[in-house]
Amino acid sequence: MPKDKFLIAITGGLGTGKSLFSKYLLEKNEVVINSDQVAKKIMTTKSIVKEQIIKLIGNQAYLNDNELNTKFIASQIFTDPELYKKFNKIVHPPTIVEIQRLAQKEFNKRNRKRVFVESALVFEASIEKKFDLIVLLKSDLNLRLKRTIERDKTTPDEFYQRIQYQIDPDIAEEHSDFVIYNNGTLEELHKRFEFIYNLIKMITENKK
Repeated sequence: MPKDKFLIAITGGLGTGKSLFSKYLLEKNEVVINSDQVAKKIMTTKSIVKEQIIKLIGNQAYLNDNELNTKFIASQIFTDPELYKKFNKIVHPPTIVEIQRLAQKEFNKRNRKRVFVESALVFEASIEKKFDLIVLLKSDLNLRLKRTIERDKTTPDEFYQRIQYQIDPDIAEEHSDFVIYNNGTLEELHKRFEFIYNLIKMITENKK
């Protein structure tokens, strides 16, 4: 019997263009759940999660009740591998549950065949089996560095600190269904988006 609901991951390292693909999909009236946004909401609204984070890295993790001190959190977890693991053990499980709840809500809407989830840490969090299809964005390291510095006003050191926790893109490619290479112009990237999106539509709408 053909499958009629597809949960599709959009993943890739820092600065590869995940948010550009998400934006493209939103313009096509697709649903895209952003896992970072979901995680941030959980960290500021779920009291048990807030308590665990404060216990782990201190009161400075929050600027006020509803605002994360992201600079402080990053400075703590990205310089300490053990702390990074503990932090993710607090945040990842409720985030995954909430993503699945939001996706199910969308599937229950009439004719919604697919839901996309933008998540940088699909393989790192070992959640790849929760998805029916995985789209990986790949890009040269120097381009990723340049884009991240421009976008996040970050330093090269901060960039390299963060990517050390991300899976090798070549290994990720072996376990992905589609790969979009983002090393050229925006026009070239848009053509790749179009091509992959049409393939996904064909698969998810069970067209021969």
